This record gives sequence, structure tokens and C-alpha cells, in this order.
Amino acid sequence: MAGYSQLIAVDHRRSSNENTRHHLPLFNKCFASLGSVDDGKLPTCNVKQCTALESVVFDEARAINKLKDNLSAGPDALPPLFFTYHKYCVAKPLALLFTQMLSVGFVPSDWLRAIIIPLFKKGSAVIATNYRPISLTCVASKIMERIIAKALLEHLVENDLLSSAQHGFLKGKSTCTNLLESYNDWTLCLWVYIAVSS
Repeated sequence: MAGYSQLIAVDHRRSSNENTRHHLPLFNKCFASLGSVDDGKLPTCNVKQCTALESVVFDEARAINKLKDNLSAGPDALPPLFFTYHKYCVAKPLALLFTQMLSVGFVPSDWLRAIIIPLFKKGSAVIATNYRPISLTCVASKIMERIIAKALLEHLVENDLLSSAQHGFLKGKSTCTNLLESYNDWTLCLWVYIAVSS
């Protein structure tokens, strides 16, 4: 991000739309420097016996219940509130749609796009690096992603495919448990070293 701490100048003679269009290239340059380019290589699986995730059961009602109603809509302009108010009407059609899309490996082009909003973090509001990008994606794609992520995690846990060193994004584990485990390992090593050297 170095080199992108350019100032965001607001010209009061311009309209707010003109100022916004003037700032877009600066935010784009700044936010593009944060990401990484996908090299297209898949990681290798070192597990001796890999099992495949055969199917995903789409339980939309539960995923829709977890939506936050106050969030913004994505490129499809459908807000989370629409899905929560109409969950019993849209749950079954969404299940059919998700199942069909998963079977053919297709997602709508709107689901591949996001609206990027600069959100001010702290410091001076005229420096581009004091903003972080927020991606507004389609709510329907978020629902599908949550269901697939839950099914994938359950599959990994049930088949004992996660390393015991994995602490992030797991129920009952955190950076705190990781630090405690590391501290315990270091203490044991220190005791063994003291016992061997005396």
C-alpha cells in the first residue's frame, strides 16, 4: 500500500458526483494493491485417503435466519430484508436453484461481481490508505456460500481431515487456544531440555 497515501482533495466547486468520479481511480489503485493475484494452482492434498463431499443439502430457512437485515444489497439490488421477510416463499425455489447451479457448475454473472465501498478506518479522511474496501455481494450468493461452507466444514470434521494445528474458524478454538497450546509445547520442550542437560 506504500505509495498510495495520496491526498483525496475535495473541490467544493464540483458536484459530489464529480468529486466521487475524481476519487474512484485513486481508491481503485489503493484497494487493488491490497489483494493478491490467483495463480490458478490448486493446493495438494497430503491426506492418504481423501473422501469426496458427495452432496450438499440446501437448508435455506436456517441460512436466511442468520442474515443481518441492516446490510446493503449487492449488484442484484435485493436487500437481505427481502429474503428474511419472504423466507418461506423463496426457500424452496432457492433450494432448487442452488441444487441445479451446483450440479452444472454455474453461477449468475451478478454473483461474480461486487460493489466496492470505501469505509473510513481512522486518521485523516483525506488520505486514501485510511479507508478499507467493503465488498457488497449478492445476498442469494451469500446464502449459498454459507450453506456450502457449513457442509464442507462438517465433512472435514467428520472425516478427520483437519490438522490438529488448525485453530482458526473452528468452534471451540481460537487464537487464544493456539497460543495456550504453543505455550504448553514450549514449556514441555524447556523442561525436557533442562532434564537432559543436567
